[in-house]
Formats: sequence, C-alpha cells, structure tokens
Amino acid sequence: MVTYSIVFFSDKLYVYTLPQKFKKKKEIMKKKINLNCFTGAILDVDGTLLDSMPIWYDAGARVLTALGVTPEPGLGDLLFNMTLDQSSSYLKTHYHLTLSIEEIQQAILDEIAAFYRNTAPLKPGALAFVRTLSAQMPLAVASVGDRTLIRAAFSRLNILDCFSAVLTDQDPEIRAGKSSPKIFLATADALHSKPASTLVVEDNLTAVTTAHTAGFPTLAVYDPANREDWPEIARIADTAVPSFEALTLA
Repeated sequence: MVTYSIVFFSDKLYVYTLPQKFKKKKEIMKKKINLNCFTGAILDVDGTLLDSMPIWYDAGARVLTALGVTPEPGLGDLLFNMTLDQSSSYLKTHYHLTLSIEEIQQAILDEIAAFYRNTAPLKPGALAFVRTLSAQMPLAVASVGDRTLIRAAFSRLNILDCFSAVLTDQDPEIRAGKSSPKIFLATADALHSKPASTLVVEDNLTAVTTAHTAGFPTLAVYDPANREDWPEIARIADTAVPSFEALTLA
C-alpha cells in the first residue's frame, strides 16, 4: 500500500516558489493522504501538470518577433484576457501588420501548437506524481485545452499511457468550461469513479471551487499565473501545495 504524505499549506502558510509577499516562516503542517481512499484521479493540464501558461502570454510577442517587429512591454498581460479574434485584431491594428486577421490567428495558433509539440515541460515533480498515481488508480485529464496538443505533449513526455481518457470542454457531452461541474462529472464517469472518491488536481480558483462544491476531494498545486488567487485557492482546496516536489512518499 502506498501512502502520500502531503505538506499541507493553509491560507496563512506560503513557502518555496510562492511570491515574496507570501513567504513567511511558519510551522509546516503535514497531512497524509492514503491513495487507497481514491478510485480514480482527474488531472488538469495547463498550469498543473505542464508549465505551459507562459505560451499563452508569449504567443503574440513570438509572432511579432518572427515578423521582425518589436513587441511592446507588457503585451502578454494585455493579450492574455483577450479572445483570439480580439488579440489578432489588436496586433494587426496596433502594429500595422500587413497580414490578414486570419493569418495572424493562424500564426498565433502555430506558435502555441509548436510549443506543446516540442517544448512544453512538465512542472517539477509532476512525472513522479503521475506515475505513482497511475500505478494505484486510473487517471484521466479534464482540460479546456486542445486534446490533440495535450496528447502530443504527453506522448513526448512519456506519460500519455498513464491516462485512460483525455476529456475537454469541447466534448459533446460537456460543452462547458470549469465553472460548470459537467467536465468533472463526465470525467469521473469515464473513470467509473464516484465524485467522493475521485481526486481532482487543479491550479485554478474556478476549477478548484467547482470541483470542491461538486463533492470531489481537491488537491491544488501553485502556478504563478494564479498567484493573486492562491490564498483563496489554498483556503478552498482540501490540500494545497506549492509544487509537486512538496509531496513526499511515505
């Protein structure tokens, strides 16, 4: 039997790679999680298993650089909350690009696809975590990303065979983001696992809140993209850690 000893961080305990304002010397409380309590696990991809959030900030700048255009400081923050149509229109108008909107959109998508196929790395400790879990229970992905790119990245990283299913918000039975529990419930069904015994591993406040409210035990893993939400994420999640490296086998 394998038991995970997980370093538990309350909403007042932040160490390791968290922002400086969260770094405080406090007593570390350890919490043990017996993997035999779970009959399946649902894992997020972007910001959780893959250190992939930077590409969503950098894709526009990469397109401009490839065209010989210098991007403005803070462009990634500006484009991050835009749709593909909005960001493409902004790049064309602001930088007076001769490419059509459709060509700019395709260039952005090509940059993102190349990153997943060739570069996107696992977050520290994620490989050992995934392999340990997959030896104990069936795993599935629940993502709002592109299934083809997820599978390509996982195949390159030699973890694709650890997952029995990859579900996304675009699947016909889901058609909803992570503000709805549909994606988690459908993924649990694919695992033949009930919510109460299905571990959900996430990095995002909306996803953690939705899964927790739907009755799933939740493990939150810190990602810099969600630094402002981390106190609330850590408060809501059953367990919150700064990285997979903070999980120790016992």
